[in-house]
Amino acid sequence: MTRLRTALLLLLALTLTACTHSTAPPPVVEPAETTSPTPPAVEPVGTPSPTPTPDPLPAGPVNALFIGTDSRDPKSLTGNADIIMLAHVPADRESLALISFTRDMWVPIPGIGEGKINSAFARGGTDTLKQTVVELLGGGIDIDYTLQTNFNGFIAVTRALDGFTVDNKNASTVTVQSTGRVLDFAAGELELTGTDGLIYVRQRKGLPLGDLDRTERQRAAVIGILDRIAERTAQDPVGTTADLLPLLLNNVKITGDLDLQGLIGLLPLAQNLTRDDVVSLMVPITGFGTKGKASVNLIDEAQTAALGQALRDDDVAGYVEAFGTGYAP
Repeated sequence: MTRLRTALLLLLALTLTACTHSTAPPPVVEPAETTSPTPPAVEPVGTPSPTPTPDPLPAGPVNALFIGTDSRDPKSLTGNADIIMLAHVPADRESLALISFTRDMWVPIPGIGEGKINSAFARGGTDTLKQTVVELLGGGIDIDYTLQTNFNGFIAVTRALDGFTVDNKNASTVTVQSTGRVLDFAAGELELTGTDGLIYVRQRKGLPLGDLDRTERQRAAVIGILDRIAERTAQDPVGTTADLLPLLLNNVKITGDLDLQGLIGLLPLAQNLTRDDVVSLMVPITGFGTKGKASVNLIDEAQTAALGQALRDDDVAGYVEAFGTGYAP
């Protein structure tokens, strides 16, 4: 099984490294001196003492907000936020939760009023979207990092990785308007390459639950991308770093506080995390409605409050035990 958490941390490290534009070599760590006259105990041959890997991430649970905009301008990260996803890494670093916000959720937008959650980004920028997410979940949640990309960036990542594999829940067919090409997305294990990955994560028409199923596809794609990075890193860690660094520099915007030494420290955090350890969730809704002429998703306020409490308590497992992972209203 692949190391998905390692891939997530590697992706974060590469992205943040790209934003530092630093070419300085990693600092040399001198061995600690000892003043004890007593020689250290000698371990039996073949059983060396493990050296703990320092964790450069903030203490406790860590949250990163992924934002995918609908801009078709390769140089622009403006527009509506088609993909809004919170990645939650618990304090024990032993799992990963991906939590989607459907773009049509009708929510309070701090300082602006009400609207679809995807418009919070277009109307107020990254900080407004972050505040919207935090307040929707009841407050008290720190978002440590944000990662933003657009159509062009998603396609570039897909091509650089030579595609990725998803576990496709719902079979569907899409006709590409610009070319007339027909894509059949079969249920089960599905390989996505080129522009097909973007088409896959943007489809909602023809899916049983429309926008809700689209968010599930987006989470499946993130897992598939991390899986592919893990596979590539295992085969060629140096080459994978060299390939992804300029790619992410040109296609992803990151905010967060992590210095170069911390970035380097992320790379050895190589503990196994399989797909079974990734929890795929959506902020719950009660159903569908209209606001003016717009079709919207109506928030399940009670269950969303429980999800927010689970994140504050770093107990997503408890939330899943109580409510499951289903997203149908």
